[in-house]
Amino acid sequence: MKKIKRLLLSKRFLIGLVACVQIGLFVFITSELYIVGSTAYILLTIFSVFVMLYLFEKDNMNPSYKIIWILFMAVFPISGAALYFFCGDTKLTRKQQEHINGILDRSHDNITPNPRLCRKISLMDGGLGRQAYYLENTGFSPPYENTAVKYYDIGAAMFRDYLNDLKNARKSIFIQYFIIDEGYMWDRIMEVLKEKVADGVDVRVVYDGFGTLLTLPEDYEKTLRAAGIKAYIFNDVKFSMHIGDYLMLNHRDHRKITVIDSTIGYGGGINIADEYINVIERFGVWKDTGFRLEGEGVWGLTTTFLQTWEFVSGAKADYSRFRPDYGVKSDCIVQPYFDTPLDKINLCANTYLNVVNNAKDYVYIASPYLIVDNEVLTAITLAARSGVDVRVIVPGIPDKWYVYYVTQSYYKPLLEAGVKVYEYTPGFLHAKMYVSDDMQAIVGGANTDYRSLYLNFENCCAFYGGEIVSRVKKDFDAMFRQSHLVTAEDIRNTPLYKRIFQIAFRVLSPLM
Repeated sequence: MKKIKRLLLSKRFLIGLVACVQIGLFVFITSELYIVGSTAYILLTIFSVFVMLYLFEKDNMNPSYKIIWILFMAVFPISGAALYFFCGDTKLTRKQQEHINGILDRSHDNITPNPRLCRKISLMDGGLGRQAYYLENTGFSPPYENTAVKYYDIGAAMFRDYLNDLKNARKSIFIQYFIIDEGYMWDRIMEVLKEKVADGVDVRVVYDGFGTLLTLPEDYEKTLRAAGIKAYIFNDVKFSMHIGDYLMLNHRDHRKITVIDSTIGYGGGINIADEYINVIERFGVWKDTGFRLEGEGVWGLTTTFLQTWEFVSGAKADYSRFRPDYGVKSDCIVQPYFDTPLDKINLCANTYLNVVNNAKDYVYIASPYLIVDNEVLTAITLAARSGVDVRVIVPGIPDKWYVYYVTQSYYKPLLEAGVKVYEYTPGFLHAKMYVSDDMQAIVGGANTDYRSLYLNFENCCAFYGGEIVSRVKKDFDAMFRQSHLVTAEDIRNTPLYKRIFQIAFRVLSPLM
């Protein structure tokens, strides 16, 4: 009886119940309003038309995203418009906007542009210089020197160094992840965090409410706080009497950041769960990548974390306490950058486009999900038709079959343009990477799909020159050798039922 009671009172059950109620209301509103009163239905339909016109005029929204919402509102004029306002657009209350503006102002005051390094990157290549300036000027993400870099081609290798660095922490540990799952990996981390709290280290943890909905117990932040760890949930999936708590539910914190003593930082595609280090097997070999920074460039990760910390905690951050206190000589320039859906700039999407558009010899792309709009697809195919060696690698074993169907629906136009498409046969490829012309690499957490590029909070790092670029390229070459090269024959042999699913899911792909 107690188990049943816990189930009925659990967040997962209640959220599922609310979702069912919402679907029921959606169907009721759509079908019954016309019966109740045609005048009311007509007036609400006119309102929906104005919403569609408003949406059509939005210049800072991806066209494919517009189209699916306009189509949705055309089919369901009343409930479609209401649903759009709740989860289709980013609308904040005045208090929320003022809070966020204050956070950004304080953060930007602590970020110093570095035009000298942008000019240095321009001497390597004019296109790279323009990209570096774009990230600095538009994304408040300057480049840094004096930063040692280590690249990890598999999660287990990164985890070994990660644990050692945690154990050596003396002042602070900042952890921010989309997914934290209980198991071997998190248990080992928690052991260290508890020891560090006892030693007086400032330990802070932020995790996403949706990403951890099924991986952590309810009220887990209270468990962390009881252990002396400062913890908050980003956009918790919960019930609230304040409408503002629901306005950003469609925007998730997909970032993966750890900062230790302000001088060591980790990033990439690796979340905290056992499959990421292949302690357990899900979808074959879990191929993921990450990086370790040490030195001045860690400041880019620190400021990103502190922005999030201010948002979730409501307390102003003392940035001056956490500036890196030393630099390390290195052979490359690093540029950590972060993206937010609140400014509508789509920094990650534009940066990926810059890489493709500036490529002269080759560009290699790795992403677990390839769900692209016409702009990205045009850039990739144009590069290939212009003589650039364009290669795209995706999983051979998917984690979400319906998303995989959408990814495969792009094979035909890619192959026709001369793009080489590979499926990583050992298992699931979760790495998010770009590399081009032996001069630049990007490693981070942003997928090449609508959700990462237009809806989520993300972070990546661009690397200019140095050994890490060659390491990333060698990793791509190793993956290509283990992968299946997709052919036109593979596409012709696609079953009819799968083609039908591909068409249907591709229409809905901007909402995935």
